[in-house]
Amino acid sequence: MPILYRRLQEGDGYAYRCIHLESLKVFPDNFGTLYQDQVNVPILLFETFIETGSKDNFMIGAFAEGELIGIAGVRREERPKTRHRGEIVQVFVKPAFHGQKIGETLVRKVIDAAFLLPGVESLELSAVADNSAARRLYEKVGFETYGIRNGYFKSGGNYTDQRFMQLSKEKYLSGDPA
Repeated sequence: MPILYRRLQEGDGYAYRCIHLESLKVFPDNFGTLYQDQVNVPILLFETFIETGSKDNFMIGAFAEGELIGIAGVRREERPKTRHRGEIVQVFVKPAFHGQKIGETLVRKVIDAAFLLPGVESLELSAVADNSAARRLYEKVGFETYGIRNGYFKSGGNYTDQRFMQLSKEKYLSGDPA
């Protein structure tokens, strides 16, 4: 089955909302946001970005037979001194589609689109430190760990460490995997 990748646009906000909420249900430990908090928000931040066609804050979607099955987004820094940076957010592929390199393709497409934004020089992301599949994916496309923050999230009495990674435009465009 062919997978179509494209930037989410006006009219895709509801499909985005559904898959974002699904990601929080399916992998609650991999995201810093709680399903029960997000489900009650009338309009999610990225729904607004999608429906208004934000140039600096966007989602790339993967579609199978018209169904949104994966997402990866970019959120650009707003302050003048930090606008040269962006953050990759909300990477998720429905479990039924795992193992088909859809996540990798989404991440590569969102990196490409982010680095086309005038002035963006680097991208950052964070992932739960013990999520080895996410770490391998991000390292494969060129991200490097610059730190791990212990006890970054707390849920009940459990703490989760968070890995922080970055990728420079120069390194990415050079094709240097190291």
